[in-house]
Amino acid sequence: AEESEGLLEELDPDFVVLLEPDLALVRRLEVMQAGPDRVGRPLRVYFIMYAESTEEQRYLSEVRRETEAMQSLIETKATMVVAENQDGKSGDVVVVAPDAPVPSSTRKGGGAIRRRVNVVVDLREFRSALPSLLHQRGMTLLPRTLEVGDYVLSPNICVERKSVSDLVSSFASGRLYQQAENMTRFYRTSVLLIEFDENRPFSLQSVSSLGEDIAVSNILSKLVLLTLHFPTLRIMWMRSPQWTAEMFDLLKQNQEEPDAEAAAAVGLDEGLARGAFNIVPQDVLRRLPGVTASNCAVIMRRVESLERLCHLTQEELAELVGANHAKQVGVGVL
Repeated sequence: AEESEGLLEELDPDFVVLLEPDLALVRRLEVMQAGPDRVGRPLRVYFIMYAESTEEQRYLSEVRRETEAMQSLIETKATMVVAENQDGKSGDVVVVAPDAPVPSSTRKGGGAIRRRVNVVVDLREFRSALPSLLHQRGMTLLPRTLEVGDYVLSPNICVERKSVSDLVSSFASGRLYQQAENMTRFYRTSVLLIEFDENRPFSLQSVSSLGEDIAVSNILSKLVLLTLHFPTLRIMWMRSPQWTAEMFDLLKQNQEEPDAEAAAAVGLDEGLARGAFNIVPQDVLRRLPGVTASNCAVIMRRVESLERLCHLTQEELAELVGANHAKQVGVGVL
C-alpha cells in the first residue's frame, strides 16, 4: 500500500481492480476518495477472487479484527480514567497555532529564510540519525550531557527518544520508569517518543495477539501501566526519524528557546553540574544493571574510576547503592 501511494497520486484513477485483497490499500483508496479533488468523481474498486476461498477468508478476518479493535478503542475511551487536570485544554498541552509559519527551503526561488531555532541534544544521541535531520531542517543543535531526557525543545518540553529495541530493554531494566519520573518532575510537558524503523511494521505487536488482561510480560501492558503511573506523560509514535524531525519542527512553533546550560543542570547536583566527570565512563556506568539516575551520581562521587568499581566487594557496593542494586551491579561488572 505504501509503494502504491505515489502511483495513485500520479494516475488518479476512477476504477481500480485488485487481484489480491489488501486492507491497507483499500483504506488508502478510501482516503483518496475522501479528498477534495475527488468531489463528484466516485472511485469504483473491484475485487477479483474466488468465492469462499482462503484469500476471501483472510481479507474478511482482517476486516473483522480491525472492526473489533476500533470498537474496543471506542469502549475504552468512553470509560477511560483521566486525571482532573488533564482535560485536553490545560496549560500542559502543547498548542500548535494553525496559522503558524511553516519553515520553507531557501533552495526554492523566492523562498523565505529559515528561522534558526535551538534544540538541546544529549551527546549520546549523536549516534542516531535524528540530530543530522534536525540540522538539515535549519535547527541549531546544542550538544550537552543531559541527565533528564534526550532532547529539550523549550524550557517546558523534554523528549525521551526510544527505538523499539531500546524501549524493550528499558522496560526490562526499569530504567524507563526512572526516566519518566525525572521528566515529569522537572518539565511541564514530558514526552516519550517511540521511534520505529521505516522498513518495519508500524506496530509493537499484531492486533490478533492482543490479550484481554494486563500481563507483566506484554510490552503494551507495560505502556499502559506507565501511563497510569504518570498521567501527564505524553507518548508519541513516529514511523521514522524523518517524521520525528518534522514533529519537532511543529512542537517548536510559538515556544521559547531552551537554555542549554539550564537543561544540562536539570537533575544534577552542583558537583555534577560543573561537568566534573568524563562523558564516556558515565555512559558505560549508566548501562550497567542496577545503576539508576539516583544512585549513578553517588557512585561517580565516591568511586574514582570504573576499574575501582570492578574491585569493590559486595558489601562495599551495598553501602553505595543498597543490597538489591548491589547484586545487579556486581553481576554487570563481572
